[in-house]
Amino acid sequence: MKILYYRSLFIITALVLLSITGVYGQQNAVLYGEVTDTDNGEGLIGANVQLMGTNWGAATNVDGNYRITRITPGTYTLVISYLGYQRQEIEIELAAGEELEYNSEMTGAGIEGEEILFSVQAQGQRSAINQQLSSNTISNIVSRDRIREMPDVNAAESIGRLPGVSIQRSGGEANKIAIRGLSPKYNTVTVNGVRMPATGGDDRSVDLSLISSNMLDGIEVLKAITPDQDADAIGGSVDLRLREAPDQLMFDVAAQGGFTHLQNHYGNYKLTGSVSNRFLDNKLGVIANINLDEYDRSADKFSGDYRRSTNSETGETEVVAQSIGLREENVVRGRKGASIVLDYRIPHGKINANTFYNKLDNDGLYRINRMDVNANRHYYDLERRTGSTSVMVGGIGFEQDFDWINYDANVSRTSTSSNNPRDYTYHFVQESSAFQGSVTPGTDPNQIPGMATNDSTDTALQDLYTWGTDRNEHETAAQANFHIPFNLGSTIDGEIQFGGKLRWLDRMNDETQYGRGGLHYGMGTGDMSEILQCVDEQVPEWGIAESVAQYGHLPMNTFFDDYSREGFLNGEYPLGWVADEQMMNTMAQTVEDCGHFIDMALGSRGRDYEGIERYQAGYLMTEINFGDKVTLLPGVRWEGDYSRYYGQRYREVVRDNIQQEPQELDSLTTERDHSYLLPMVHLRYFPTSWMDIRLARTETLTRPDYMQYAPITTMNSYRDYIRAANSTLTPARSVNYDASISFYNNELGLFTVSGFHKKIDDLVFQVNYRLRPEIGALEGTNIPEEWVEYNPRSDTHINNSFPAYYRGIELDWQTNFWYLPSVFKGLVLNVNYTHIFSETEYQRYAIKQEGTIPGTMPPMPNQVLVDTSRIGRMPDQPRHIANITLGYDYKGFSGRLSFLYQTDTMSWIAAEPALDNISGEYARFDLMLRQDIFEGLQVYTNLNNLNNRADRNFQGSATQNPTYTEYYGFTMDMGIRYKF
Repeated sequence: MKILYYRSLFIITALVLLSITGVYGQQNAVLYGEVTDTDNGEGLIGANVQLMGTNWGAATNVDGNYRITRITPGTYTLVISYLGYQRQEIEIELAAGEELEYNSEMTGAGIEGEEILFSVQAQGQRSAINQQLSSNTISNIVSRDRIREMPDVNAAESIGRLPGVSIQRSGGEANKIAIRGLSPKYNTVTVNGVRMPATGGDDRSVDLSLISSNMLDGIEVLKAITPDQDADAIGGSVDLRLREAPDQLMFDVAAQGGFTHLQNHYGNYKLTGSVSNRFLDNKLGVIANINLDEYDRSADKFSGDYRRSTNSETGETEVVAQSIGLREENVVRGRKGASIVLDYRIPHGKINANTFYNKLDNDGLYRINRMDVNANRHYYDLERRTGSTSVMVGGIGFEQDFDWINYDANVSRTSTSSNNPRDYTYHFVQESSAFQGSVTPGTDPNQIPGMATNDSTDTALQDLYTWGTDRNEHETAAQANFHIPFNLGSTIDGEIQFGGKLRWLDRMNDETQYGRGGLHYGMGTGDMSEILQCVDEQVPEWGIAESVAQYGHLPMNTFFDDYSREGFLNGEYPLGWVADEQMMNTMAQTVEDCGHFIDMALGSRGRDYEGIERYQAGYLMTEINFGDKVTLLPGVRWEGDYSRYYGQRYREVVRDNIQQEPQELDSLTTERDHSYLLPMVHLRYFPTSWMDIRLARTETLTRPDYMQYAPITTMNSYRDYIRAANSTLTPARSVNYDASISFYNNELGLFTVSGFHKKIDDLVFQVNYRLRPEIGALEGTNIPEEWVEYNPRSDTHINNSFPAYYRGIELDWQTNFWYLPSVFKGLVLNVNYTHIFSETEYQRYAIKQEGTIPGTMPPMPNQVLVDTSRIGRMPDQPRHIANITLGYDYKGFSGRLSFLYQTDTMSWIAAEPALDNISGEYARFDLMLRQDIFEGLQVYTNLNNLNNRADRNFQGSATQNPTYTEYYGFTMDMGIRYKF
């Protein structure tokens, strides 16, 4: 099939090239112009401009402009159509060599004799529909009109309302998206086509909460890519488009304040502003945006941990609660951002330059109550975490259209940086007799707090730690694309497109941990005596020496804070004792000043790595239009990547409960080199003027996470556990089939049914098994033979030898009721539903005894590594996703009620279904209201999470054995906006 595909592509390309010489020898005509809205004069994006009965046509660009070239001289009927507007038919005559300008103003479709003025939300909806219809790929759009007039708090919130998209949240705010049930790391994110670098330390996902919606001119989510796009997008690709300057001075500023219910916090605020204009006879456009906000993102969190048990009567696996964690996170997040976009119009094209910078600051105080019933220990923790994550994207591009050829090229530089210079963690512990009673498979976790003995004098200061993270990624890229149009008479035309791309990525992750552990052991003797004496001299008012003399340790009641809060975890669990932060900071600083902080090897080296990645890509594709009914887009993409990463291998050492310098420390290097040829084809067919059918077969990739193959191998101090990356991992490869059929007219709006099927080979999964000398470690894990002799458990990653399958269907209906009488014509409706099914056989390993080793006396058991695979769905894949948005506009009023729903997902796949981690179903209501005061001035309010929905995770069941619950309450914002 592949040989046939490549031969067909070669023949098509050759025929097209042979036809070009003859075609360009003719004196053809050119038709160009602008299509605008009669009401506001703005260009309409995606309007269809066609010469009736021919294949000569074009869709308007982001400015509403179109250009049709290579037209045979003659008289034609020009048809201009835009869903929701009155169709126009105009007779024109084109002479040989003529360039004719025709501009059109379009009026909304409506009942004869009535004036139609599209409402704010209807305009945004129609713009999204027409852009989606004008695209040759399978995609969904968030239009600039919706972003301008009814903005969400960030880009992730906007994308999360599209079909097939589920969101992940932090503090109740969407920050990452999964497309068609595939985890965020399987998607790519670009800004004006420029790739955004990863924002985390582990994988390649992008935190979209960094990007404020007011900076954007539109968002496109591609479900099926074309060969001219980066192929590492198994789920899909998100392109965020920055705003360009219109042909007049524009100014837009907004200010809002808000409230968060969980902590009764009234200090939320957001300020945004933009100014734009054109200069030098409209050749130079400049638009600048700024945004500044700060929100309380506090949360109450419950976590539960369970151990495996076997029912003595049935033999079935059960789970027993062994520990719970109760966590209050008092967090404030602030964003600062700015962007500037320049474009300069040159003959036949333009030069554009853009850059934007966003920084997200976090400041959080965490009060934690941990109850480990299995170990009979009760912990109280206090943590202060501060840090920032920033992203910068900059690029300069050129594009020109000479009719016989057009090109675009750009060079970009992007970077992300995360910096947590100094986080503090303090632990207190009550050991032995911490709990009374026993926990059985039927014990509800909320019964555990009642078993605790809660003796503050028996609860001792255990350790003091400081943490730091310095992470950055820089990427430089250059790409160029060339388009050569052709036509074979008036029934067949198209273009040949080819190009290439280079990407250079540099990445570094450096984490540090300093502190002192084991403070609850032997206080007052040896090294601990020096710590005690130093602290007692610095803060004698604490009475440290007396407390140690009485209890043998530093009791928690010495550091008590009288903080308390009603309604913690919805009143289901107690917050517990809290340590005073100022006293703990003084304690930590004093111990450090006295010279008793130690470099903690596992925390300081266990995740450190640096490396480079180099990518090259080239592609060839062609677009062939057979009249105005059929468009075929065959093509092929080649991608090659090389990476080199540096890490380390070491064994952790602890003596007398004190961290020592690591042993067997070695530097490691791993290199990987892969290349792929990826054929793709798209087909689009218009059987009628109200139906659109699209088919696509594409091949895409996903590369392993950084922490999965950066060479880091560590063994703990007990020599019973190893964590190892795997340098032999290869990218996973997916074959994707997509189909979409759309029905549309002015009354129906747009109704689309889409189906998809994906077969993914070599997906990376984590495996855990016990090593044996006769079995050895997996290749690429860098585990020495002498470590294997300790028979440790090993955590690593492998390419799954079994394929993963995704199948699903999406239903999407976008409409507004302009034809209803009176006030009802202001109703706008968006409804979408997605059903997803995934299945894969997870490759798992276990040690099994098969006979004995020949020649051994007494006979020794023969241990072998066996595959204990199981079948399950993929992580982060909900079975059902639904979004309903009901909008209403009347004169100067606009309101939008949104409902989001997604069923449970698998967050961790274990060896047995009873041990799986499952994220529970989620449903949320949001409400936005806006009122125009006078021209240019608006007031608005946003009410998010009206139903106070919590995030919930469970073990082995979607409703039982809770492992994680997060309450973050509802938020309210009120603001004012002025624009002219």
